[in-house]
Amino acid sequence: MSTAPSLSRSARVALAVAGAALLAAVLGWKAWDNVTGDDRRAEERFGISTSGAPAPPFSQPLADGGNLSLADLRGQVVFVNFWATWCPPCRDEMPSMLQLGRELELQYPGRFRMVAVSVDEGWDVVKGYFGGRVPAGLAVTLDVEQEATKAYYCAARGKCPDGFKFPETYIVDKAGRIAGYMVGPRNWGDPAARRYLERLIRAQ
Repeated sequence: MSTAPSLSRSARVALAVAGAALLAAVLGWKAWDNVTGDDRRAEERFGISTSGAPAPPFSQPLADGGNLSLADLRGQVVFVNFWATWCPPCRDEMPSMLQLGRELELQYPGRFRMVAVSVDEGWDVVKGYFGGRVPAGLAVTLDVEQEATKAYYCAARGKCPDGFKFPETYIVDKAGRIAGYMVGPRNWGDPAARRYLERLIRAQ
């Protein structure tokens, strides 16, 4: 009667090491999946709609002079917020939005830009709202005819809505696509917002 040959000590050690490595890999994958899954669920709760459409180009006057062109920001993650001084939800979200913009521009210089596109009728009310001085970490432009507003609304959805609501925010990735958009005001201090933006900023 023959018996199967027994494994050598070195073979048993190798199998044990391989088994431990496999277990660690499985547990690591599950932990990573839990983390990324939690992030995705947090972003869903935050209300980020995905798009992927090319971001419409624009060139608009800046509050502090000159023009801002989306083409000039290629390679950066651009936060484009459409708002108005007469819009209470816009004013409600502005402080947390400004704080987030300052922090990200400081942490990622040259890789992130926050743009507030006003649909007010002129610069007087916009500059008055900011006390005559544009806050750090924010580029303020004016879209009186709402041409850029309409272009972004339509591009992100693949169709044009019957009307516009404010505020609305679009995140343009480094390749110039609308990665996501948010309808209505947000608490931009929510960690989900920062994680989402940082993931786009750090992407190759």
